[in-house]
Amino acid sequence: GGNYVEVDLTNQKLYLYKNSELIMSSNIVSGSVSQTHMTPTGVYQVYSMEKNTVLRGADYASPVSFWMPFNGGIGFHDATWQAYFGGDRYTYAGSHGCINMPLDAAATLYSIIDTNVPIVCFY
Repeated sequence: GGNYVEVDLTNQKLYLYKNSELIMSSNIVSGSVSQTHMTPTGVYQVYSMEKNTVLRGADYASPVSFWMPFNGGIGFHDATWQAYFGGDRYTYAGSHGCINMPLDAAATLYSIIDTNVPIVCFY
């Protein structure tokens, strides 16, 4: 249907297409290269959408306003703790594999997509 999300891991950008038209883009921070938590490439689907939840791992508990998982414990979410998004930040301050987004971009993405929207992650 022409509705999908592209995640350009090389350029640290997210692109949202609706009816094959680009309607949103955002800088991101993906999985940490330095901690070997690189975001996996592939084609996925968002399978859940949650608001105001806490993401938990062995060494963290991070409250987020918007959570949209698409590959196990990997998904899109706001990351208010990131100093900035884009550039080379993922090489030294990246996530555990998730796609960290500015709060306003995560809110916009959450308001537009539904579960089952295709996600394409690539380098």
